[in-house]
Amino acid sequence: MTMWKIILLIILAEVWNTAGHIFFKKSANRFGTHDFGSFKGWLKFMGDVYSSPLIWLGFVSMVAGMAIWVLALANADLSFVFPMGSLQYIFIIFASYIFLGEKIDRMKFVGTLLVVLGIVLIGVS
Repeated sequence: MTMWKIILLIILAEVWNTAGHIFFKKSANRFGTHDFGSFKGWLKFMGDVYSSPLIWLGFVSMVAGMAIWVLALANADLSFVFPMGSLQYIFIIFASYIFLGEKIDRMKFVGTLLVVLGIVLIGVS
């Protein structure tokens, strides 16, 4: 498999994983607070988690991402694929901004640029 196909697989895996995290966060925002000091509170929380369609969409997204990730691992060195997984940090920053209305401050932006620089350095090695 060519390097570009492997990079595409990694990007697809990270997009699916990012979608899963966004679904989880959107669902978590709807849960509100729970009383974890009692067994009943834990049961209520677990009921909310397992009855949330967004949680299930998150699980499906994560499974899809994992399957694509394994395909990338089967065709490239772990020492290449794993650092490229840092793309998820970049995707999360922008997806959080777009879908959750989170702010991107200067430090997040600089940190994201450093991640991009690291990915480029690994990619050209």
